[in-house]
Amino acid sequence: MAQKSYNALVYEGNKKFDAKEYEASSSKYLEAIAEKNGNYTAHYNLGNALFKSKKYEEATAEYEKATKLTKSKYEKAAAIYNQGNVQMQSNHPDKAAELYKKALKQDPYNEAIRKNYEIAMLKDKEKKDKQKQKQNKGKGGDQDQKNKDDSEKGSQKKEQQDGKGDNQKGNDQGKPNQPKKEENKIPEEAEKMILRDIENREKETARRILNKKANSMPQSNEKDW
Repeated sequence: MAQKSYNALVYEGNKKFDAKEYEASSSKYLEAIAEKNGNYTAHYNLGNALFKSKKYEEATAEYEKATKLTKSKYEKAAAIYNQGNVQMQSNHPDKAAELYKKALKQDPYNEAIRKNYEIAMLKDKEKKDKQKQKQNKGKGGDQDQKNKDDSEKGSQKKEQQDGKGDNQKGNDQGKPNQPKKEENKIPEEAEKMILRDIENREKETARRILNKKANSMPQSNEKDW
């Protein structure tokens, strides 16, 4: 009775799966597993239903269980192959290629597995090339920025050096010439006398100006009629 119930539940699950009712089919497969846990078919089919529902981690767990529950190389290959499909959907072509390769060891003449293995290898190469290009581009950008910074620093340094040279040159040009030593220098006593005479004349001129201002009368504000 238990065997019949298990087979009936798997059958119902398969019908739901064919109708693309993946949640309903998963429920039937789980019921079948509850009836008979150690059976390859229910775990493998449950993995397929979960895969269609995009529950990739749960699907992988079921495929791994199915692999351990059979001695058939073809059944093992199918479960491992579907694990590779999960990795491809998860954008891990390198892991997928390893799983396809492992599946090929179980079923070396399976063209579907071989084809997917080649596709996974190509996808992995493309992914690595893009990552490499991105890294090189990043390094190139950093190097360009470094070269730009170095160039700017070099220009600033040159400008500072040029400015310093111009300032030094300007200082030399603007520096007053040192007065030459006069051969015919006025005697010190004569120079003092001249200065005293100039000072006395300035005082006299200032006195006259003050007296003139003191004696001057302001302009009348009255109108002439």
